Amino acid sequence: MSNNNVDPFQLFGELSFPAVTVQRTAKQLGTPELNMDPVENPDFPDSLSGKLNNLDWVISVAEDLVKLECILPTTLSYEDVAQVLQVITNEHNASAFDGRALLGQTEEGMIELRGDASFVTTAGMNDDQLFHALNLAIIAAQDALFSSLDRFNAFALAVKEADEQGGN
Repeated sequence: MSNNNVDPFQLFGELSFPAVTVQRTAKQLGTPELNMDPVENPDFPDSLSGKLNNLDWVISVAEDLVKLECILPTTLSYEDVAQVLQVITNEHNASAFDGRALLGQTEEGMIELRGDASFVTTAGMNDDQLFHALNLAIIAAQDALFSSLDRFNAFALAVKEADEQGGN
């Protein structure tokens, strides 16, 4: 039996939805399935850092967005290969909508290849939804990084083979 005296907007206004926080995100990333065990970053209170699949990860949690970024340091000189890798990462980014490949430069002048993925959060996202969004973002970020790395390795191999054939 319905109560005709209840304002439907009051019903919706009384609900308390859980926000996606750094703590909830850390808890989901620390589950046995994801096994990242991230730690809070004291310099940036809305971020976490962790290690997963031999990659360094930085996770930023904003009011309505979570961004995951994996980082692969290399011994490649930024000055020597940045232009080639920029073309490769742009090629990936032009065709992929779920993860992005980026370049970074270390203080030593070496390339850091990065993959990142973000997802929108709203109040009310439950733990299962947060877990699945984090899992898919991890996959997308790694795919962006490794796809670009694979293309770069194929390019480097082709250059090496061309040099060897030209030198004979």
